[in-house]
Amino acid sequence: MRKIQSINWHITDRCNYGCKFCYVQNLCNKITDIKKCESILSRFQETKTDLIDIRKINFVGGEPLLHPHIMEFVKMSHDMGFVTSIVTNGSLLNEKNIGSFAPYLDWIGLSVDSASNEIESLLGRGNGNHVTHSKIVAQLVHDYDIKLKINTTVTKVNYEEKVHALISELGPHRWKIFQMLHIKGQNDLCLQNLSITDEEFAYFKNQHEDVILRNNVKPTFEFCNDMKNSYIILDPVGNVLSNRTGEYVSYTLDDLFENTEKIIDIQKYISRGAIDGI
Repeated sequence: MRKIQSINWHITDRCNYGCKFCYVQNLCNKITDIKKCESILSRFQETKTDLIDIRKINFVGGEPLLHPHIMEFVKMSHDMGFVTSIVTNGSLLNEKNIGSFAPYLDWIGLSVDSASNEIESLLGRGNGNHVTHSKIVAQLVHDYDIKLKINTTVTKVNYEEKVHALISELGPHRWKIFQMLHIKGQNDLCLQNLSITDEEFAYFKNQHEDVILRNNVKPTFEFCNDMKNSYIILDPVGNVLSNRTGEYVSYTLDDLFENTEKIIDIQKYISRGAIDGI
């Protein structure tokens, strides 16, 4: 049986952007202890079950580059043998720090939702130059031979947009497109103005299914239902968050290893292409 091989570790909910649709805004707790991080990573390195064999660590936020120990966390993960990834808005990335990360980082996930700086600003992603800066960052990522993934959230303001030219210019190895997901207690305020129906997301999907990425890879499209109960999500201190019910319910790592199927639907995890993304 195929196993769950990746986790999304939200090491902070701090962010220098104000993306209205963000579903990780109120996690409250913090991790500042490098030894605590090492303990959590070691647990995933040492514990294998019939359903879990973690090989990839995605450091996400908030904005993970705001965490004071992000470099140490990435290097530690790399040294333990994990595939390493950061998902970032890219605003804090530049040639100097990308070069510092390069020996230890396999993937950079860059969040870009539109080809328009104005639309990104309307969504709360930056202050009017997000797309322009993302193009610079994407080229730096390629220059340092790190794999690039683009994450796009589809909302009411961008579901009719065609972004073929932008994706071609950015040149990602993967492109993941998400229907805006509501998590109760996290992004309630944006529902009326930004949420979209399955039909509207399908419209965006139909417009972009013809995109071919590097190595003949096709984009991955995730409806809200695909995302529910199909990720291993960690909060900053290593609690496991399940979004099965539409809001976060917290479990321990012991719960994850001992009652995996209570927390995550492994078939949904596999069907959305998570393993192939490693």
